[in-house]
Amino acid sequence: MLVKYFSRILFFVFLLAEMQYATGFSTPTTDVYAALQSNDTVKINAQLAALEKSSLAQKDAYIGALTMKLSGLVNSGLKKLSLFKKGRIKLEQSIKLDSLNAEYRFLRLMIQENVPDFLNYHSKKEADAAMIRSAFRKLSPEVQEAIKSYSRKSHVLKPEDFQK
Repeated sequence: MLVKYFSRILFFVFLLAEMQYATGFSTPTTDVYAALQSNDTVKINAQLAALEKSSLAQKDAYIGALTMKLSGLVNSGLKKLSLFKKGRIKLEQSIKLDSLNAEYRFLRLMIQENVPDFLNYHSKKEADAAMIRSAFRKLSPEVQEAIKSYSRKSHVLKPEDFQK
């Protein structure tokens, strides 16, 4: 009896999760990109906290990119630099472990295009953009949508790069 009850509960939970995804509720990936597009430190910190508990394969790359984004929004100069370095290390380690991952390159490209020149974090923009263009069709729909959206304001990616 207990097993039957438990299996029904599991089925119900699974069904709810599927309904949420099918009806347009956000996914972890879309939440990360929404946080990256915002200047809301509360939203970014909430996303970082959620990622710390997550088992996503992209977890470290996402944490790195979000930490670098957060570095541009804090007031203290020392804290800005510290957060940027911490995030850069996480993102670069993710890229080193999976150098052919175009999503990680997209995360890095977004940061490279938006950091001040004195941080010297701009040298791989063109290579990252080329990889993103060539791997675009293989990326998840959420990442493709984030790339298309970002390309409207990018200096190296253009919307026409991703039209069918």
